[in-house]
Amino acid sequence: MTKPRCSTIALIGPDGSGKSTVAAALMSQSVLPLKYLYMGTSIESSNHALFTSRLAHRWKVRQHKKSLQKQGAAIPEQITLHGAEHRVDKRGKLGGGIRLLRRVSEEIYRQLISWGYQGLGNVVLYDRHFLFDACPPPDDFSEHRLSAHRLTDRIHFWFLKNLYPRPDIAILLDAPSQTLFARKQEIPVEHLEDDRIKLKKRKAYSHNFFVIDCTQSINDIVDEINQILDKHCSKKPFA
Repeated sequence: MTKPRCSTIALIGPDGSGKSTVAAALMSQSVLPLKYLYMGTSIESSNHALFTSRLAHRWKVRQHKKSLQKQGAAIPEQITLHGAEHRVDKRGKLGGGIRLLRRVSEEIYRQLISWGYQGLGNVVLYDRHFLFDACPPPDDFSEHRLSAHRLTDRIHFWFLKNLYPRPDIAILLDAPSQTLFARKQEIPVEHLEDDRIKLKKRKAYSHNFFVIDCTQSINDIVDEINQILDKHCSKKPFA
């Protein structure tokens, strides 16, 4: 019998880097027994999410709709909260505590699903990863730099850095910020550039970290990733 040498692969990158598109292509072309799992904060994009998270998302959409109505703005047919993570956080202490509980619960839930897939012999392909999206780079874990964040955020960072399982392989899809902005214009270009820099600094969160130019064609990107997976995820006999 054989088993994969790695169990988890994370596709990470700023908005507009094509993570979901690349993940879909890999799912259809890889010889590995892949299972797809969205591991980001967007409930709109999640293929698995707690009922409480979906309920909170519906409430946020309703509040956003009310806000647009008060402003007299046009209400789109489909309201999306994509990009909301870049807005100013105005939560109080209670709101911050509820947010922490919801976040950690959701992260644990997704990890349990991942372990379930792995237990059945699959390799889990993560679209995004909480550790790379939400946790500051290792160099930022100083008392001075963390003091700018609220206590609940610092607790969340500690949980992700010290307790949350890390992917066996992390693949960063990268491109110039202007290229990314042309694809996702709802995200400010300065945020895209900041994300690119921070994601590269987070390479310590995976023993196998690779950067791929996502300005290439989708076929070239997938070929390059498959070469990485062939080297690091090829099957080996059971001990």
